[in-house]
Amino acid sequence: MKEHIRRFGWIAGLLACSCLLGLAAPTARAQQPQERGLVRVGAPRKESKAARTVELWALLVGVSRFQNGDQNVRGNQISNLKYAGDDAQAIFEFLRSEEGGGFTEDHIFLLKDEKATKAEVEKALLILRKTKPDDFFVTFIATHGVLAPQYDSKLGRTIEVPYFVLYDSDLANMQNTALPMSAFQDAVKQIPAKQGLVLSDTCHSAAIVMAGRGAEVSKRANSNLIEKLKEADVSGVGYIWAADQTEVSLEFDNLNQGQGQGQGVFTYSLLEGLRGNADSDPGDGIVTFLELKNYVQKKVPELTGETPQHPGGNTTTIEANTIPLSIVPGSCKDPAQCGSLVIRAPDLDGVTVAIDGADSGTISSKREITRRVPTGDRRLSFTMGGVRREREARVEPGKSRFVEVNLSLSQSDEDAVVPPPESLVNVYFGETREPLKDAREAFLDGVDFFNKQKTDQAIEKFNEAIKKNGGSPYPDALVYRGRAEQSLGRKADAVASFQQALAVRKSDFETETLLAEARFNLNLDPGEVEPSLRGIIRRHPNWDYPQVVLGDVLFFKKDYIGAERALLRAKRINPKSPPARLILADVLTHQDSKQKREQAVKEARDALELFATVSQKKVSASRSLKGLSISHLIFGGGRYRNDAAMAEAQHMLGKALTRVVYFDDTIANPDSYLDQARPYLNEALRLSQGMSDKSRLVLVLETSALNYFLKGDLLHAIDDGEKTLKLSESMPALKNFPNAHLTLAQAYASNQRFVPAVEHMQKYIAAAKPQLTADELKKYQEDLSQLTKMRDSNRQKK
Repeated sequence: MKEHIRRFGWIAGLLACSCLLGLAAPTARAQQPQERGLVRVGAPRKESKAARTVELWALLVGVSRFQNGDQNVRGNQISNLKYAGDDAQAIFEFLRSEEGGGFTEDHIFLLKDEKATKAEVEKALLILRKTKPDDFFVTFIATHGVLAPQYDSKLGRTIEVPYFVLYDSDLANMQNTALPMSAFQDAVKQIPAKQGLVLSDTCHSAAIVMAGRGAEVSKRANSNLIEKLKEADVSGVGYIWAADQTEVSLEFDNLNQGQGQGQGVFTYSLLEGLRGNADSDPGDGIVTFLELKNYVQKKVPELTGETPQHPGGNTTTIEANTIPLSIVPGSCKDPAQCGSLVIRAPDLDGVTVAIDGADSGTISSKREITRRVPTGDRRLSFTMGGVRREREARVEPGKSRFVEVNLSLSQSDEDAVVPPPESLVNVYFGETREPLKDAREAFLDGVDFFNKQKTDQAIEKFNEAIKKNGGSPYPDALVYRGRAEQSLGRKADAVASFQQALAVRKSDFETETLLAEARFNLNLDPGEVEPSLRGIIRRHPNWDYPQVVLGDVLFFKKDYIGAERALLRAKRINPKSPPARLILADVLTHQDSKQKREQAVKEARDALELFATVSQKKVSASRSLKGLSISHLIFGGGRYRNDAAMAEAQHMLGKALTRVVYFDDTIANPDSYLDQARPYLNEALRLSQGMSDKSRLVLVLETSALNYFLKGDLLHAIDDGEKTLKLSESMPALKNFPNAHLTLAQAYASNQRFVPAVEHMQKYIAAAKPQLTADELKKYQEDLSQLTKMRDSNRQKK
C-alpha cells in the first residue's frame, strides 16, 4: 500500500510559482518569454503572429504547515499537509525555466507556509490587477477548504461560507483570518489579462475538525467550489481542479519532481505533462491547455489506482484550448518513445550542457532546463571553467529524469557510506585548482587517519596538506579538519575551519550545512542558523542532512511539530540514513501521545540498526576510493563517528523505552519496557565513558537514573543522579541539569529522605521555571509544599 495523505482537490488553471521575500509592486518591464518561431507561452496564436508583448504573471500558494497545525485549539484542529508547499515550489521552478515561459521574479509570487497569510494572499491578488489585456496569468492554490458558519444580516440567519484555510487562519474566526472562495473567484474575474490558467487543490479527509460540526465541512466546500468552476465564464481562462466533488486529492511519498521526497499526485502529473510528456497531438514540442488537461485526466487515475482520483477541467472558449503552456525543445520524433531530462544547477551559473554530443544550452542557478530525448541511456557532459564532467542517465518512456550539478566536497556517490536517493543523478565539480602532489598525499594520509578515527593524527596531516599546497587554499583539507575538530569537541576551531573552506568554495552547499551545524553546536542559537538551513533546503530539497540539522535546531527550540516534520522529510528523502530516525525518536518522546512514544521506540531501533550497518562499512584505503563523498565526513567524524553514534543510538533506544513508562502509568507490564532498556543504557554508558566529550555521559546517566527510579531501585537511581550533577558542573550547557534534580527529588522522596528531596525540587523549579507552563509550575510548587510538610512532620533536618 502506498502511504498517502488524502487531500480533497479543486485545482483551477495553469501553474505558477515564485519565491519572493516581499510583495512590493513589481517594476513594469517587458519579458522575453520562451518562444518557438511565432509561438510563445501564454499567447494565443493570433497574438503571437501579431508579435505583441505578452507579460507572464503568476501567484502560487501552498500551505503544508499551518500556524496552529496539528494542534487542538478550543475543539478545532487543522491538520498539516505533507507536500502542498513543495508542490507550489516545484511549479515555481518550472515556470521560471525557459520551457515554462521564463516568468521573471518580479511577476511571480510564491507564498508558502508562513508567508501564505490572508493579508499576503490578498495583496498578491491585488498586484495581478496590474496586468494588461494581452498578458497571461497563472494561479495555483493548494491548501484546505472548509465550510464555516457565518451570520448573514441580510438573510437574518446563519449560512455556510466556503473558505480557503491559510497559514494564519483560525477556525473559530474564519471571517477575519481565512480567504472566502468567492473572494478568490471575484479576484480572478477582475484580473485584466484575458488569458490565464487557474489551478487549485483544496485538501481534506478528516483534515479539518471544527467544534460542534461534522466531518463533511471540507467535502461540501470542495463540492461547492467545483460547481462554481464548472460555471466559470471568464473568457480565455482555463480551469483545472484536482479531483471530482466526492473524491480526495492524494499525496504519495514515492512521487517527486527531483526533490527526493513525495508530492501531490495532481501536481506531479501537471509537471510531467508540462515537461513535454503531454505533447501528443501533434508531437511538436508545444504543450497546450487541451493537451495538458487530457494528460492529467488520464495520468492521475492511473497513479491513484484503487483510490481513483479524477481531475476536471473547464474553459469557455475554443481558443483557450490551444494556448501554449510550455515549449520543450528536443530531438525525439516518436512521443511514445520519449522522456524528458530536467537539469538543474542550484548554486552555479554558466554550466554548458551537451546531450549525446549535441549542445543543449547553458544552465544557471535561477533556471533549470528541460529537454525531450529518446528513451534509454543518454550521455551527458557538463563544462564549467574549462573543467568537464561526464555522466550517463537512463530515461524511461513518458517520464522525467532529473540531474543536478553542484560545486561541492563530494566527487562521487559510488563509495558513499549511505547511498543517496536514486531519484537524482548527481554531477559534482570540485577544486577549481588541483592541489600540489605533496599536499594531496598528506591529505589522503589524513583521510586514512580520519576514517580510522585517529582524529589527532588526521588533523596533523590536514594541517600539513594545507601548508604544502604552495600558499593556495585547500578547501577539502579544511572541511575534513573541521569535522575532525568537531569530534574532539573543539567547536570554535571547527567553525573557523568550515568558514575558511566556504570562503574559497562559496557555493559548496555541503560545507554550508556543516558550518550551520557547527555554529549551532557552538552557540546554541537557533536564530543564527535557521535561515541558512532553510535556504539550503529550498535550493537542495533532495538532500536529507540539512533537514536533519534543522530538525535538531527546532527540537532545541521545543518546536516539536516543526522538528517532527523536518525529520520525517529527511527520512522520506533517504530512508537508509540513520540520523533522522535517531533525532526523530527523541522528538517523539517529548510529545503528549502514547502512539508517538511507541513510534519513538521503533525509530530508535531502526536508527541503531542503521548505525550498526554504517559502522561495519570500513572506509579505509582512502586512495582506492573513486571520489570523496559527504557521507564519509558525516559518519566518520563529529557526532556520528562510530563510538559517538553508537553511544547515542544505544542511549536513544533505552531512553525511548524508559519514557514510554514514565509518561504512561496505565501500561500493564512496565518492567518489560524498563528491562529492555537497561542493556542499551549500560552499553551507552560504557561507550560514553571512553569519549573525550563527557556531555553524552551526562545525558545517559540521567536516563539511567530515571530508569532505576521507575524500577524501584532507589539506591542506583540516587547514585546515577548524583553522578549526573557532579559531572555536569563543568559543562555550562548542562550545569544544574533540571531533569536530574527532578529524578533525584522523586527518588529521595520515595526513599523517605525528604531533606534532599526538598532541596532538589527547589533546584528543579529554579532551573526549569523559564520552560514551565503556569499549570506545570503550580503543580511542582504544590509538590514542593507537600515534600516540605513531609520533611517537617518527620522532623528531618539538613
